[in-house]
Amino acid sequence: MIQFILSFVPIFATLSILYFFFVNSIYMFLLLASAVSLRRQSQLRALRPSLKGTVGSFAPSISILAPAYNEDATVVESVKSFMMLNYPSFEVIVINDGSKDRTLERLIEAFALEAVEFQPDTILSSTQVRSTYRSKWHPNLVVVDKENGGKADALNIGIGFSRFELFCAVDSDSLLESDALLKVAEPFMERPHEVIASGGTVRIANGAIVKYGRVEGVKIKKNVWVIMQIIEYTRAFLCGRIGWNALNSTLVISGAFGLFSKRAAVAVRGYSHGCIGEDMELIIRLHSYHRREKLPYSIVFVPDPVCWTEAPEDAGTLGRQRDRWQRGLADTLMRNRDMMLNPRYGVVGLIALPFFLFVELLGPVFELLSFIIIGLSLFIGGFDAHLMWIFICASLLYGAVLSMTAVLIEEFYFSKYNRISQFVTLFGICLAESFWYKQISTYWRLRGLWKYARGNREWGQMNRLGFTQPRR
Repeated sequence: MIQFILSFVPIFATLSILYFFFVNSIYMFLLLASAVSLRRQSQLRALRPSLKGTVGSFAPSISILAPAYNEDATVVESVKSFMMLNYPSFEVIVINDGSKDRTLERLIEAFALEAVEFQPDTILSSTQVRSTYRSKWHPNLVVVDKENGGKADALNIGIGFSRFELFCAVDSDSLLESDALLKVAEPFMERPHEVIASGGTVRIANGAIVKYGRVEGVKIKKNVWVIMQIIEYTRAFLCGRIGWNALNSTLVISGAFGLFSKRAAVAVRGYSHGCIGEDMELIIRLHSYHRREKLPYSIVFVPDPVCWTEAPEDAGTLGRQRDRWQRGLADTLMRNRDMMLNPRYGVVGLIALPFFLFVELLGPVFELLSFIIIGLSLFIGGFDAHLMWIFICASLLYGAVLSMTAVLIEEFYFSKYNRISQFVTLFGICLAESFWYKQISTYWRLRGLWKYARGNREWGQMNRLGFTQPRR
């Protein structure tokens, strides 16, 4: 048995090295593509202030949809940030999805809500609506209290209540920067008959100072799980959003912040009920529908608009979130498997979807096998030291270089963490990430795959701490 393992190790090690080198090289290519894209967009950024004064005459009206389930710790500050957006015409619709805490009560108290009657469009959902409210102070703020049906159903209900042709799906634990809506709507103003969805960057709000729904200062919280997520989000939005957008193959617009054509969403029957990853699944169906019908369309990612969200601060909550994301990815790919390697769907079907299947979804399985077999070979003394160093460089150090490059690009173009100590902290931890956090993350993703295979479709409990208020 030992001889068999020893003879097999060099072959498997070589395959592992090639796999990690290939995957990380794709990520590096996407990262460099995002840097080129950001450079082009930064040249236009100086023109935006001069356009703000005239944009009101042709900016489309927008319905902001915010599903809420047990969000009493954050919902008031989030809605404040929505109400203070610098945008000509919008409404905010908060959908209380059968919360069991004081989410509804806090909204009623904070915004002076009073009961009113509405006649929504039930084309996407007929779930029982218990009551509807409008703010006495803000006529454009509506709260819908409904029976619990999940986030997808809550968004579909919100679409039915919306009055405008564009809707912005946001999380009720998120904060939007004042001009975020204006920036994410730009593609719709530039190409109104082509753009059907656009998304913006999501950043970690933990440790940030929040006042009246606005992030007034950015600090890195001294919590290792939060710091790791900052690096993850930075890399994910540069590689997984801007990079794929540069190839016109955007598959993910974060559920925390995305702007959509109501007409296009209704054409594909809205968000899928019972889907764990409803945000990605909707984007893929929009690709599928428009390519099948041979309709001109564009789904874009705009890096400037910023949405701040509360991230998990403990391993248990973070692990539940990550295995849910993995189950959501598996569910989405399974529902749209007919697009996989199908030339009818262009780059999306031939490149983007296979990448998400073999790298994002099944990658943890290969990573686990690699570390088990190589670890076993080290234990029995059958692994060449030279090959070991190549493996470490291809799998761990290359990944660390990716993270450090992402942090550098992020700081160069956006400077959100502009204190030297913050930058040094992020840059230094990028190296450590590959040697412990990556392995824990792989375990969470494997657990998510296992749960999905066993039929687990539960959302999972997320603990909310609330945003940090300034000291008085």
